[in-house]
Amino acid sequence: MKIGCNTVAFRKSSLDFALERIARAGYKYVEVEANMSWCDHIRTDKDDPVKFADRIKNFGFKGVTCIGSHRELLTEQTAEEDLRNSLEFCSAAGVPVVASGEGRVPAGMSIEDALEILKPKLTRLAEVAERCRVYLAMEPHGSISLVPGGLNKIISLAPSKWLAVNFDTANPHRGDYVGTTRNGFEWKLEQRARGDELAVLKPVVDKVVHIHWKDVIGRNAVILGKGEVKLREELEVLRAAGYDGALSYETEGWEEPEESQRMIEQSLAWTKNLFETMNIKYE
Repeated sequence: MKIGCNTVAFRKSSLDFALERIARAGYKYVEVEANMSWCDHIRTDKDDPVKFADRIKNFGFKGVTCIGSHRELLTEQTAEEDLRNSLEFCSAAGVPVVASGEGRVPAGMSIEDALEILKPKLTRLAEVAERCRVYLAMEPHGSISLVPGGLNKIISLAPSKWLAVNFDTANPHRGDYVGTTRNGFEWKLEQRARGDELAVLKPVVDKVVHIHWKDVIGRNAVILGKGEVKLREELEVLRAAGYDGALSYETEGWEEPEESQRMIEQSLAWTKNLFETMNIKYE
C-alpha cells in the first residue's frame, strides 16, 4: 500500500509550502486539494497540468494519489462542470483519482428525488471519467453516503468501473463533513449522521480505489491512533478485500503549521508501525 498525505493539512499556506512540509515529514506520495473556497492549492479550470506534474516531481514525490475536488453535486449549479474540469486535469497530469461527494440533501427533499437528480449528472461524469481513464471516487461526504448502503445507491446510478469510492475512515463515525462550494464552506450535518464506519465501508469495500486515512475525536481530526475511529479494523477489512492502493492522511487544516507538521509526522510513524505489526508492505 502507499502512504500519502493531503495538502489540506496546510490549507492556509501555499501549495509549495504544503509540498515542502509533507516531503520533509517523509511522505513519498501526496494528495492535492482543488476545493476553491476551502483549499485552492490548484485550480483545475485554470492551472497547467503538465507544469503541476513537474512541480510535484521537483519536491521528490513518487506521485499524486488523488485530487480532492469536493462539491455539493446535488445542489451546486457549477459542481458538474468543476468535476469535469478536474477529471480532464488529472488525465493530463497523470493523477488516477478525483474525490468528491454528493452533498447535503435539502430539507423537504426525499432520498429518492435526490438520487433522481444525481443520476444524469453522474452518468455524464462517468462518461468523462471513462474517456479520461481517471476514477471519479465518491466518498462519505453527504446525507446519503454517510448512511450504510448509501454509497452503493450513489455509484449504482451510473454503472461504470470509473465511478468508484474514496472511503473516508472517519466521516461516517462523526456523521458530518465540511461541504464546499465556490462561495464558501461549512459543517453540513451537525453530526446528525453519526454511525458505524465499518457498516458504511463493508458494502462498498470492493469499489474502493482511494482512502482518506483520518482519525477524529468528536468532529475534530487528530493524530492517527489518538482518536475514536476503528482504523485497524477498517484496514483489516480493506486488506481482506485485496485493497493495495493509497491511504492519504487527512485533517481539516485548522491548525497552525508547526502543529500540522507534528500531526503529519506522528501519523506517518503510527501508520508505518501499524503496517509492520500487520505485516503489510508499504511505500
